[in-house]
Amino acid sequence: MKLFRLFHALIKRAFLLPIVLSLLAFTPPPPSSSLIVDLAAHRPMQALYQIEVQAAQTGWTVDLARSAGDIWEGLDDLPRAVSYWEVALKLQPADEQLTRRLAQSYLDLQHWSQAVISLSDLLKITDDNWAHFQLGVLQGVLDSSSAVDHLQLAARDKQFQAVTTQLIPLLNEPSDVTRAMRMGTVLAGAKLWPAAEYVFQYAASLSPKLPEAWAYTGLARDQQGKDGSSQIAQAVRLSPDNAQVRYLQGLHLHLVRDDDASLIALQRATALDPLNPAFAAELASSYDRAGDSVKAEYWYKAAVTLSNNDPRFQALLNTFYGQPSVAVITATP
Repeated sequence: MKLFRLFHALIKRAFLLPIVLSLLAFTPPPPSSSLIVDLAAHRPMQALYQIEVQAAQTGWTVDLARSAGDIWEGLDDLPRAVSYWEVALKLQPADEQLTRRLAQSYLDLQHWSQAVISLSDLLKITDDNWAHFQLGVLQGVLDSSSAVDHLQLAARDKQFQAVTTQLIPLLNEPSDVTRAMRMGTVLAGAKLWPAAEYVFQYAASLSPKLPEAWAYTGLARDQQGKDGSSQIAQAVRLSPDNAQVRYLQGLHLHLVRDDDASLIALQRATALDPLNPAFAAELASSYDRAGDSVKAEYWYKAAVTLSNNDPRFQALLNTFYGQPSVAVITATP
């Protein structure tokens, strides 16, 4: 009986062995692109796993790398997204959309040297006004002649004309620091805060003891939702009695929602430079936010008087009184 059971087991094992071997040798088919898209919409990490599995089996393709980058972008991990888009672009170097996407991502990440390379590559593919503008700004503090060429070409697009018209004359400024500071002021006035941070930071690197460069860098960071506290603190340490620095500190503190400290900084700025209408107007706004309408009215009126009845400051006073106004000045530099 034992001999029979042993013989039966051997026959069963011999029968199952080919099946087991075939299962071990079976490679599951790669997931379809539609499956990956569906997974990415609902289960992004599972979609990324499927992409990695497929890439391990068949090698990376443009679509796989692009899809992985897109998913990481959706997960708010731009650095990791960029690493996959870089793979996609290596596989398809003349892809205009990928090149533009990488250029924008490098700008967002403030990887300036890589941005210059990608923007230059984009211009090899297409004559793009946006790329000319970005290169004009980035090169403005490094290579004035090249920057002028790019900005002039960018001016073909109406959306860049107002800024390029102001920037181009500044590129003749012989002092690198002065040129960067003046460029930054123009960019800040146009609310191009990443570019403004870039040029103000460059000015601070050239002249580390220039408090305004640090203060403007901090404000530009604040305007992007980043933390400008250390740059503002550095500016105050360098020049605690600098009216412009205290003014920018007041703006910074308001942006980080410390209005009590903001009011104190703006009071200090106005005391240091009592004839500046912008300081008076911002102090008025600070009093207005604090609910002190009497002092707010006083300083709004002072701003109008100090500006020789500039209609922009009059507009602020009209708004305070609840009157319709067609123009409102902002307190940004």
